[in-house]
Amino acid sequence: MEQVPDTYVEPFTAYRAWNWDAEGITSLNNARWTPRVPFEATTAQCGQNHPVPDPHCRCGMYAGINMEHLISIGYIERGIHGEVSLWGRLYRHTLGWRAQFAYPKFFIVPANMVPHDMKEAQNRLATLVEFDVDIFLQPERDAHVGQENIPLWIRDYGYSQQGLSWLVEKRVAWYTDNPLKHTLVVGDRVAVFGMGGGGIGVVTEIVNDEMYYTMFSPNTIYHKKVKDVKWNEKNWRWETTGTGFKRSIR
Repeated sequence: MEQVPDTYVEPFTAYRAWNWDAEGITSLNNARWTPRVPFEATTAQCGQNHPVPDPHCRCGMYAGINMEHLISIGYIERGIHGEVSLWGRLYRHTLGWRAQFAYPKFFIVPANMVPHDMKEAQNRLATLVEFDVDIFLQPERDAHVGQENIPLWIRDYGYSQQGLSWLVEKRVAWYTDNPLKHTLVVGDRVAVFGMGGGGIGVVTEIVNDEMYYTMFSPNTIYHKKVKDVKWNEKNWRWETTGTGFKRSIR
C-alpha cells in the first residue's frame, strides 16, 4: 500500500546502493552525490513542475526499507551500499521510499571493489572519506544480512588499523598468486556504457568465450563476448560498450 507524501524535519534511516567511480558516488541512475551536501531530488529527469516526490510521478531519491530488501531485488550487487538518512517530502511504497533529501550514514565497500594498488586504493577511498561518515569493508563477495564487516575509516578517528592490515594482507596474497594479471570471474562488476548513460552489471556466468550478466533487473540476463570487456587500470574496473544480447528468465 502507498500513501500520500509526508514532510519530515527529523531524518530517519533507510538503505540504498550507489555506483562508485574515480570521482566519487552516484545514484544507480548516475546522479552525482556531493560530499557534505545533502542530495536533493529534482524533476530534472521527468521534466515536470511539481513538488518532489509526487504521487503521480516516479521522481525522487529511492531507498529500500532495509538491506534485505536491496538484496532481494539485486540492487545491492550494483556497487557499494549502506544506510542513508532521509528527510523532507517522503513517499512510502510497499518495499521502500522516495525522498526529497538524503545523505549517507555509512558506506559498506565490497573488498573486491577496492583497487589492489594501495596508492590507487587510497585515492579511491578518499572520495568516500570526504563524506565524513564511517566506511566498512565487506570481506565476502556476496552481501547478506548479519554479515561481519571490517571497520576501515571511522569518523573523528581516521583509518582503522584492522581494516588497513586486512587490505595489505590480501594484496600481498593477490600479487603473489596473480602478478599483474586480471581475469574476469563470476561476481565481478562491469561498467557498461552506451545505454542511456549506462550502468553497472554483475557477472553471473562465463561459458567459454561468452560473459552473462545482469543489469537493472535480476530477471534479465545480458551476454556478450569476454574479449569485448576490457580492464581499465585507471578506474580499476572492467568496462565495456553496449549491453550485448538480452534474454529474460522467470
